[in-house]
Amino acid sequence: MSENPMAHKKPVADEKVTPRAVVRSAALLISTAFRANPRHALLVLGLAPAAGAITAVTAIGLQKMVDCAIAGDLFGMTIAAALMAGALVASYFTATLVAEVRNRLQQRVGLVLDQRIMTLCSTLPHLDHHENPAYQDRLDLLRSQRAGLGAAFGVLVENLRTLITFGFTVALLASVRPELLLLVLLAFPTVLAVRRGERATARAEEESTSAARLRRSLFALVCSPNAAKEVRVCGLQRELAERHRDLQEQVDGPKRRAEARTALWTCAGWTVFGLGFAGALYLVVAAVLRGQATAGDVVLTLSLGGQLTGNVSNMINMLSFLQKSVRSVGYYLWLDDHAKTAAKASAGSAVPPAQGEDLVLEHLSFGYPGVSRPILNDLSLRLPAGSTVAIVGENGAGKTTLVKLLCQMYQPTGGHITYGGRDITDYDLQAWRSRTTACFQDYLRPEFLLHESVGLGDLPRIGDLEAVGESLDRAGAAVIPDLLPKGLRTQLGATFPGGTDLSGGQWQKLAMARAGMRAAPLLRVLDEPAANLDPAAEYEIFKRFQETAAQSGEGTITVFVSHRFATVRSADLIVVLDDAQIREVGSHDELMAAEDLYATLYKLHAKGYQESALASPA
Repeated sequence: MSENPMAHKKPVADEKVTPRAVVRSAALLISTAFRANPRHALLVLGLAPAAGAITAVTAIGLQKMVDCAIAGDLFGMTIAAALMAGALVASYFTATLVAEVRNRLQQRVGLVLDQRIMTLCSTLPHLDHHENPAYQDRLDLLRSQRAGLGAAFGVLVENLRTLITFGFTVALLASVRPELLLLVLLAFPTVLAVRRGERATARAEEESTSAARLRRSLFALVCSPNAAKEVRVCGLQRELAERHRDLQEQVDGPKRRAEARTALWTCAGWTVFGLGFAGALYLVVAAVLRGQATAGDVVLTLSLGGQLTGNVSNMINMLSFLQKSVRSVGYYLWLDDHAKTAAKASAGSAVPPAQGEDLVLEHLSFGYPGVSRPILNDLSLRLPAGSTVAIVGENGAGKTTLVKLLCQMYQPTGGHITYGGRDITDYDLQAWRSRTTACFQDYLRPEFLLHESVGLGDLPRIGDLEAVGESLDRAGAAVIPDLLPKGLRTQLGATFPGGTDLSGGQWQKLAMARAGMRAAPLLRVLDEPAANLDPAAEYEIFKRFQETAAQSGEGTITVFVSHRFATVRSADLIVVLDDAQIREVGSHDELMAAEDLYATLYKLHAKGYQESALASPA
C-alpha cells in the first residue's frame, strides 16, 4: 500500500487563503451555478455588478441637485432629481431581483454539491482513509460546513456587487480630490485585522474538530433508542451530560478567544479609518472656503464617504464570509482531489473472468499506517473454484481484514491476491465488485420497502419480487414477509408513518438475503453473518448457502467467517488464523485429527454449548 497522502497533511487553517484558492473556489461555484440553472446564473452574475454601479450613481445626482439649487438652475435640479430617483428605483429593483434569484440558485447549488459529496464519499475505492484521523477531521469539517456551500455562491455574488460599488465610489472620490484616495489605504488595517481574525477562528475550529466529533457522538448516544435502555439502567445521564458540557468548552473556548481578539483588532482598524474620514471632510470644506470646490462637492464627499464606510463594512463582512466560504469549498475541493488521486492509484482496467477460477493468496500481508505490528503476515493459500471456505480464529486474528482484502476494500502492504492468474488489482475495480457479493458484520439497515431493502443487493432486480422471495428463503428469512402488515411491500422503520421496525436478528437475515441476490457471483463473502442468531440458526443458514453453491455448479467461491467452530464443520476448506498468520488449513476431520489449535477450540466451543444446554431449563 502506498503511503497515505493525508498522513502528513497540515491543517487547512494553516494554509493561507491564496488567490489561487479563491479563483478555484469561485470557478467551482460559478460552474456549479450554471449546471444548476444556467438562466438564473447568467441573470445573477449580470445584474449584481449593475446593482453595484447604480448605487454609486445616486451620489452624483445628489451633488448635481445641490449645485443647481445654489445656482438657481431649476431645470438642472429637476434633471438631477430625476437621475437620482431613477437610480434609487433601479438600485432597489435590481437588488431585490438579484436577492430573490440568488437565494433560489444557491439552494440548487447546495443540492448539486451535496449530491457530489455523497458520490465522492461513497465511491472512494478503498476504506483505509477511515482509519486516518486527519481525513476524519477534514471530513467532519466538510459535513459541519456543508450547508454553507450553497450560501458560498451568494457570498461570491455579494462580494462582486460590493467590489463594483467600491470601485465606482473610489473613482468618484478621486474626481473631487485625489487626496481622498488615502481613505482607501486607511481601510486596509481593518481588512487585515478581519482576515487575521478569521484565520485564527478557523484554526481554533480545526484544532477542536476531534472534541466536536466526540461531543456530537455523545449527543447522538444519549438520544439514540438503541442506547436508551443501558443509559437508564447504568444511570449514565449525568455522567454523559457533564462530559458533553466539558467538551463544549473545549470546542467553543478557543473560538471565543479568537473572536474576542478579532473584535479588538477590528475596533482599532475602524478608529484609524474614522480619523481619516474626518480629515477628508476637513480638506473638502477648506477647499470650499478657498473657493476651490463647491457645496455640491461637500455633499458628494459626505455621501460617498458614507457609501465608502458602508462599502468597507460590507467588504469586511464579505471578506470574513468569503474566507469561510473559501475554506468550506476548500474542504470539498480537498475531497475531490483526494478521490481523483485514489482513483488513479486503483486504475485497473481488465475484465474479471467468469466463475470457475481459483482465488490465490501469495505471501499476502497487511498492516495499518503507523502501526508496526501487521494484521496479516505472509499468508499463502489457494481457494478452489466452487468451494466453501470457512475462516476461523479468535477475536483479532485478522478474519474480517482478510475478507476486506478479497473485496479490495484495502490494498495489501505485501504480496498479492490473484484470480484467473492475474493480480485482482489489475481488474477494473467496479467490475470486480459487481462480480462479488457480501454480508458484513456492520450491515446496512436501509429503511425502504422490504423488497427494496433486500433487492439492493442486485439493483437491476430490485423490483423482482420472485427473486427477492427466493433470496429470503436461502437466508432463512422466508417467514418475515408473512409477519408484516403489507408483506414484501411493508415500509421498514418505526419512524415512518405505518412503518415497522425489525429485531436485530431479522435485520441480519435481510442483510444475508441481500448478499444472496446476485446470481452466480465469482465470490460471496459472509462475515459473521449470523452473530445475532443462535448457533443452530447460523448452522442452518451456512448449510443453505453451501447447498446453493453446490447446486449451482457456477464455480462461486463462498467465504464464511465465523467465531462458532461448530457452524463451519462441513466447509470444504477451513482456514485457521492465529497471530496474523495461517495456523492450519484443511477439512474438519483433518484438523480434528491434527489435534492443534482448531481441535482445541472446537472442543472448548462444543463443551460450552453442552454446558449451556444442560443449564437451560427444560
